[in-house]
Amino acid sequence: IKSLEHLIKPHLYKDFKYITKILSKYTSRAYLVGGACRDLYLFQEIKDLDIEVYDLSLEQFEHIMKTIDAQGVGRDFFVYKYKEIDISLPRVESKSSYGHRGFEVSITDDERLASSRRDFTMNSIMIDIFSGEVKDYWNGLEDIKTKTIKVINHDKFKEDSLRVYRAMQFSSRLNFRIDNKSILTMQNIKLDDLSDNRVVVEFEKMFTSFYSYIGFYYFVKLGISKKIFNLDISCKSFISIYRELKSIKNPSKYHFFYIISSQLHIKKTYFFQYIKFPNSYSKTLKTQKSIPSKLSNRFLIALSLKYPTKEWLGAYRPKIIKRAKKLNIYHERFNTGIDVQDIIKDGFSGSEISKEFKKRELQAVIEATYTICSCPSLYRAKSYLIGSSLSNSLNF
Repeated sequence: IKSLEHLIKPHLYKDFKYITKILSKYTSRAYLVGGACRDLYLFQEIKDLDIEVYDLSLEQFEHIMKTIDAQGVGRDFFVYKYKEIDISLPRVESKSSYGHRGFEVSITDDERLASSRRDFTMNSIMIDIFSGEVKDYWNGLEDIKTKTIKVINHDKFKEDSLRVYRAMQFSSRLNFRIDNKSILTMQNIKLDDLSDNRVVVEFEKMFTSFYSYIGFYYFVKLGISKKIFNLDISCKSFISIYRELKSIKNPSKYHFFYIISSQLHIKKTYFFQYIKFPNSYSKTLKTQKSIPSKLSNRFLIALSLKYPTKEWLGAYRPKIIKRAKKLNIYHERFNTGIDVQDIIKDGFSGSEISKEFKKRELQAVIEATYTICSCPSLYRAKSYLIGSSLSNSLNF
């Protein structure tokens, strides 16, 4: 608990101490639970907290929550939120109907039983908020030490298919492996009972993680690629995708689908016929060209007519970045110097203007490519001067 102060923002720690003081008036058993405990032992930044409160009736608990103006965010699950802190009663769950929320819930004061409802051992650790005592009924600390994701109760785990996606994104974010028995359990779980919104949340946690290539491994290994997206990925394609994802240092949320679609030669929007992602995915990926097998300067310059190279999803390879910077198109679009008014003055009108503009753009790209090959320093000078008043007085 003392270490907690250094891993969360000051305002959150202040709120935590306030809640601890309030709860101490009513109970001697309250625990920090879930991801915060895991991240505490991983020395990672903690953004929110979950506290589980024991030895209170539902009426007493709700009264306390009312006095601190906490908001009920999952009353069926006895969960309230105070700012960035979730406060709940310990509970057990049993599957009662279809879907992620199809559970019957009841209160329990048995710590071991309450912790067993967690998905993975690493998320089952409990820390007493008053004394700092650690309760680790399922050897979560050992699994954190060995960087292992392990299911607690395999029968209960099968009741919530969202946990398969959570395993995938945890492996990606933490660089943890999933143990073999847990993999086997997950491979035999159907994944068709979840809303798209729930699935997208888990995917997005994986997309921007440093170890997205680990997430991709389990994307395939756990059967998500086949069950959800109907993808058959050969060993050769798997290796290519894995290597490309591994080479990205700062992946955006679009790179995962960009690289898979490029390597498999499928439409960039292929995935969205199965899962409804935000419109920004389709809108962005539609404009993104795959990296050609032979990357030419002409390709890069032509691409930079649309956007600076840094906005191209293919610009994650160091050699591409270096080349684009030399061409002065990494931070800015290629400036052709073509003026629509000049085209009109030359007698073009209506739809002819657009056609002539594109024709001249292409010619500008060809000329720029030729200039680069014959005289790189001249090209850099021209790139700098185009669009300035000086360019009009120089014969390029």
